[in-house]
Amino acid sequence: MAREFASKGFASVFVYTREAHPGENFPAHRSFDQKLAHARAFREKFQIERPILVDDLVGTGHKLYGALPNMTYIIGRRGKVLFRADWTDPPTVHSMINYVLGSRARRREGWRLVPFYAEFVGYRWNDPAKFQEGLERAGPQAVADFAAAMERRKHQGPRPGRIENVE
Repeated sequence: MAREFASKGFASVFVYTREAHPGENFPAHRSFDQKLAHARAFREKFQIERPILVDDLVGTGHKLYGALPNMTYIIGRRGKVLFRADWTDPPTVHSMINYVLGSRARRREGWRLVPFYAEFVGYRWNDPAKFQEGLERAGPQAVADFAAAMERRKHQGPRPGRIENVE
């Protein structure tokens, strides 16, 4: 997608923030050199072609943009956030870039467009085997920590902000 839209004025970067599920093989970062090494290993493993920016050790950039592990932002030429998703879903990102391009085309045609806020729930394919593979690559501790977190979640009550049926 980065290659596809580069000629249309879109630059794409990957921001490496932290290990979402640290383990023995890829532990939580203790030094910036270690973090750079993890980012390089990530680039090699997943053949990332776009620039990778590495956040500082305390996660300053990550915290500014929501602190979730796999977010996507489309930021306009003047720095305005045009799209934000708390999980990267390529079909949704593709659709939103095309939406932005369509809006730019209508403006060039003379349409008077005014911005509005919209929100929607997206759905993405979740491949449990690939996720498990990622946990295992991090190490046994990552596998155990994630399993324990899911077990704790099962025993929690209703999550804040969620409407539950009383029937």
